[in-house]
Amino acid sequence: MICGSLNPGQDGVGDYTRRLAAQLTQDGHDCLLMALNDVEDSEETTDRIQIIRFKQCLSSPQKSLQAQQLIAQWQPDWISLQFVCFSFHPKGFIHRLTPFIKGCLGTAKLNIMFHELWVGEQPSLPLKHKVMGMIQRHLILKALKVWNVDAIHTSNPLYQSILSKHGYDAFILPLFGNIPITVEDPRDDTCPPNQRILLFPFSQRHDWNVVETMERLQSLAHEAGIQWKFVQVGKLRSGAQHWDIIQNICKTQGWQCKMLGPQSGESVSRLMQQAHIGISSAHIALAGKSGAVAAMQEHGLPVICTATQAVSRRFKSEPAMHSELYSLFDNEARLVDLVRSPKRLAAKPLLPAVAEQLERDLSNSTS
Repeated sequence: MICGSLNPGQDGVGDYTRRLAAQLTQDGHDCLLMALNDVEDSEETTDRIQIIRFKQCLSSPQKSLQAQQLIAQWQPDWISLQFVCFSFHPKGFIHRLTPFIKGCLGTAKLNIMFHELWVGEQPSLPLKHKVMGMIQRHLILKALKVWNVDAIHTSNPLYQSILSKHGYDAFILPLFGNIPITVEDPRDDTCPPNQRILLFPFSQRHDWNVVETMERLQSLAHEAGIQWKFVQVGKLRSGAQHWDIIQNICKTQGWQCKMLGPQSGESVSRLMQQAHIGISSAHIALAGKSGAVAAMQEHGLPVICTATQAVSRRFKSEPAMHSELYSLFDNEARLVDLVRSPKRLAAKPLLPAVAEQLERDLSNSTS
């Protein structure tokens, strides 16, 4: 499994790769993890998984050759590229990654998990990002032809649709959360019957439509006859700018607002099980690529996605609605029903099922 970085706790895709490999190992498979653009050169073996990290591998012919030789010695059946173009180059240009992966293949089959595609699909993006995205798209589509990929995965229907328009079929492989489910009793006995706890986990996007979202939440509270209690958890990062607006509106409406900041995994899990509804600043079509949404869904928490801007001119259909995922700006009756009587599912980790699906998809591709 190849990715940009495997620096523990500092790279979302790297942490995803480590956890997925650990589950695959439990299922009886052998895994070698390799990072090509990490913060250091290192090698370790943990839980029967060999982990090799290179710093700026692709810009060093010597390191690139060393990495390819290590892969050849290991003789993999499959190479799985965990793809985010920016993880291999600061502008997302993969001109060096293309020949590197081609040189790694040998008799191995190639799987790509597209965690990200190219930028520029969103109509509202500035010209600079659209030009950058055009270059990224050209390089990625060129690479797909060179690599002759055997199996493609992505996490969401938008990317699946875009790849399909360029002639590539992709399986949807759901994400899994990185917050282990606690076994403690999560009940919050202080919550009155007419109060609904709204959880905002981790950071919101810098361009989040916070005013529009808060106006809609006020309308839903009025329609459902409830009071909100806002709970923020995790580092705010680029989302910090929104919380002055949120706190002021909460004060005006008489709603509680708790900003807890970074917490332990156990505390976050408890909060996810205490809350009635989770909030994501993602568009519903891209909820599948959000680790925060995956974590909330693993904890049985219904999630409302709040973004409204079109995510692509070429993507018209919304994913089918199901009991765990909602959009804040459609089907008001459904949302009012959710707010009045939140329905939770049983908490269940997604990782074992995701690993099983990956094994099945690759096996079917081989046959």
